[in-house]
Amino acid sequence: MKKRITSILLAISAPLLLIGALLLNGVAPSHAAQCATTQALTEGPYYVAGNFVKSNIISGQTGAKTKLTITVVDSNCQPVSGARVDIWHTNAAGQYSGVNGNSQTFLRGTQTTNSAGKVVFTTIYPGWYPGRTMHIHFKVWQDGQEVLTSQWFSSDANNAKIYRTGAYAARGNQNTSLAADRIYNELSNPKANTLKLNFPNSKSINAIAKIVIPA
Repeated sequence: MKKRITSILLAISAPLLLIGALLLNGVAPSHAAQCATTQALTEGPYYVAGNFVKSNIISGQTGAKTKLTITVVDSNCQPVSGARVDIWHTNAAGQYSGVNGNSQTFLRGTQTTNSAGKVVFTTIYPGWYPGRTMHIHFKVWQDGQEVLTSQWFSSDANNAKIYRTGAYAARGNQNTSLAADRIYNELSNPKANTLKLNFPNSKSINAIAKIVIPA
């Protein structure tokens, strides 16, 4: 019995001793956390360069008030501070500001991540336009250099739920599902570009997104 207990203790301790040796020599175990870099997608034709530094980007637009919380991390899953995040999207009628003769700047904004890699925007839930599912564009900059451009999406069920209400109801549900959207279909891991939504009440939305940039 004594020999058996000794064998069991040796079997348990050997892997722990190996991990300790690896750490002492600066070698991380093979299961160290890794985050897959967010896939880049097209900027599209409606990006407008400008100094839109603001957290509330509603600018008088009507729609479901949305708190969008974004966390930027690197491929080692570490928060990235000091990164600039630009977002832009349509209003409830599916229109962008700053293009096609519109000189306004609604629903466009930029902020810099804090020490936790976070920024928060107050906006409205985007409307839709023919040929595209609902989406939000974003760019990330570091040290003045663009490091990632992509888009976020939401589920067909969430879109249908929201588009039955308020400022969206007159237009009804979008005419392009996720499966029919050519940009969404470029994603190899759609879940990584899908917003997580919750609904604290009938008039507001909390949206959570994560961006992974190269370390």
